[in-house]
Amino acid sequence: MHDDAPLFARKTDGTRPVPLQPLRDHLIGAAKLAQSFEKEFSTLAGTAALIHDVGKATERFQRYLLNGEGQRGSVIHAWQGAFIIDDIDVQSKRAKIVQEILELAITKHHGELPDCVDLNGMTTFFDQFCLDNKADTQFSYNEVKENLPHLHLDIRKNFDVATAEFNMFLTAFDNSRKNLKSKNNVSFFLGLLLKYVYSRLVDADRLDAAAFETQTPHVPNIAQWDELIKHFETNIAAFDTSTAVNTFRNDVSQACLQAADRPTGIYRLSVPTGGGKTLASLNFALHHAKKTDKKHIIYVIPYLSITSQTVQSFKRILDLPDDNEVLLEHYSNAGMTDDVTDGDITIESTQEQIRKTATERWDSPIIVTTMVQFLETVMSARSTKLRKFHNMANSVIIFDEIQALPANAINLFNETVSFLSTILNTTVLLCSATQPLLERTKRQNLALAKNPDLITLPKHGIDCMRRTNIIASYEPKTLDQFADIVFEQTQRNGSCLAIVNLKSEAKAVYRRLVQMNVDQHVAIVHLSTSMCGKHRNKRINDVKQLLSSEQPVICVSTQLIEAGVDISFNCVVRALAGLDSILQAAGRCNRNGKSSTPRPVYVYPIADEKGLHRLADIQIGKEITGQMIRENPGADLLSESAISQYYDHWLKRIDAGGGKLDYPLEGERTAYDLLSDNHYSRDSYQYTTGRPYTHCFAQSFKTVSNEFRVIPNLAQTVVVPYGQALQLLDRLRTADFPTAKVILHYLQDYTVSLFNQEYETLMKVGAISTADETFGIELLDASHYNDEYGVDLHTEQPIMFV
Repeated sequence: MHDDAPLFARKTDGTRPVPLQPLRDHLIGAAKLAQSFEKEFSTLAGTAALIHDVGKATERFQRYLLNGEGQRGSVIHAWQGAFIIDDIDVQSKRAKIVQEILELAITKHHGELPDCVDLNGMTTFFDQFCLDNKADTQFSYNEVKENLPHLHLDIRKNFDVATAEFNMFLTAFDNSRKNLKSKNNVSFFLGLLLKYVYSRLVDADRLDAAAFETQTPHVPNIAQWDELIKHFETNIAAFDTSTAVNTFRNDVSQACLQAADRPTGIYRLSVPTGGGKTLASLNFALHHAKKTDKKHIIYVIPYLSITSQTVQSFKRILDLPDDNEVLLEHYSNAGMTDDVTDGDITIESTQEQIRKTATERWDSPIIVTTMVQFLETVMSARSTKLRKFHNMANSVIIFDEIQALPANAINLFNETVSFLSTILNTTVLLCSATQPLLERTKRQNLALAKNPDLITLPKHGIDCMRRTNIIASYEPKTLDQFADIVFEQTQRNGSCLAIVNLKSEAKAVYRRLVQMNVDQHVAIVHLSTSMCGKHRNKRINDVKQLLSSEQPVICVSTQLIEAGVDISFNCVVRALAGLDSILQAAGRCNRNGKSSTPRPVYVYPIADEKGLHRLADIQIGKEITGQMIRENPGADLLSESAISQYYDHWLKRIDAGGGKLDYPLEGERTAYDLLSDNHYSRDSYQYTTGRPYTHCFAQSFKTVSNEFRVIPNLAQTVVVPYGQALQLLDRLRTADFPTAKVILHYLQDYTVSLFNQEYETLMKVGAISTADETFGIELLDASHYNDEYGVDLHTEQPIMFV
């Protein structure tokens, strides 16, 4: 290649006015985008983007691009930029950390972050920066270095500025430790910083490429907080405040508004069930985002059953139409599978490009998502999932019903939100009627604000929200006896909600009730996580209509109905579980204070509850609550002291040892250790090689990404033949890209997530077929989906869904 030969990054299909993108334009464009996303660590992210594709500055790549010489993926171009960074002579520990961050991010910007040291201790990621590799002809590294001057990139200057910028991390980290009783893990924070820089690089690279291919510059979706606040305040002012309960809800919302002046930090919002915390927390978030110049409000929900309800509530209060650019719903992975990679190069057909572009970036002002999406994003090593991670920075993240956080992920969660708040300027709000006291773990690694409670509730307000009496028994009942009690209480009270712990129990109770209801004077409705979202929402709306007409009605459900579902029964019968679940169930009884006399919530243990051992969190909660009831018969389970006592016992038991809160993996490993100091792999390396591990990063990013699941053993999300699902799939097959994106959004409501066993069973009988190859969507056969039960299999399944 002669000295003045142009260097290009990519080409279009030839129909565009500018068919070839100069390499320097792409590098500068991506660097500017990476710098523009957030002010924190802008040079560090910009430096990664500035040299991520310098490996394209070779004759071999140019021939491949222009003449089609070689197969796709045959010309490696990601490692050369990292080689350049590795060749910089560093004199300080902080410069070494910056060097390793850039090396990891640049080499893997097409695929996923690696394990920095092999789990067996044989090799390290950094071994690949040896002189022999740099001299390997597949990299053409000497040619890249010769062509660098033609790109006019001031790499060393940017590296030095990025190293100086790293002081911001050290200062913020030191400040974060002042808020903690114990020292949090600097290695865990460094791993998240790497993911953050990686996220900005991946997003900038793809945005610049998309801008060139469409010949349309990227335009950020900037929040108009003033306009949204105006709509919110107009609509909330019209709310009825004539009842004591509605007055309390208004008081809570106003208190949250007044708290919006607080500085960035991690706060708790503790409000009794039915106290209006959803809109109150949004009120806080809107005003806080405006006053602290936040980019996004991210609302994280544990239960798929209330996502649609929450979204519709937000749309109404903000006057948003169904088709809008303000609010993004993201809670299903239908058609959103991960990258297929071959070494450094992603294998991308045109269809794959369309599918990847349809993956959400989380750049909308307001995002409503699930705890599954949040946790599996931050624990992932994959570029497709981590692309949106940087959009969690400088935001307000609200975690609704935080008591539903899986116990085994508590320390991972604590570290992550502490990083987001103290390092990336994000305000975090933990909402619950029963705060789980996450700061009291042995690690004590939740960096709460100095005055963490967002509001203080007056006693008279709390008293007005006592709309139920909990009547707990420690005498076990069979499922038939439990159903008999439900039917009897329905006859006394007119309506009853029956909640059990297992799907098999819900089916058994439902069938028994149908047998008892010989004259069919009571409407009996069954709810299940085996139903798709549209199906569940229809059932819940059916129940609401029956309740409003005061017809006798029984709803039989697992705990999916407990938290956040705006529904009110005259009576609740709950199978014994954790006190937090019991109090959430009580929140579905006399919810709006229609009865001035507290209504009954009955609690009974289920005898011989087979299968509960597979749901450890529920099992432990049930045992602790049962012990409290036996030792203190007649105690007020609604009191703050009872809740505090419950969580004190719960934390001591679950945090007793063995890293149960650290996400245990096979053997003695935990995800927490592998993402922090990684003693397991460091020790293996020293034992195997006889040398100490000297690199700053030792994290096993890829291993944790592959093994971490909020819901273990989930195999696949499938579309089910309910409602408009089949019509949507027909339209998807011939849709253009903008229409396909809308259709994928609507298909989220027609999906069910299956366990491995369920998926394999259905595949064996030919009940699952490919509905759309472009987006990787699979469809369940109609013969295996019914109106009563949804997917009618017997595998027990938690209620948190992707």
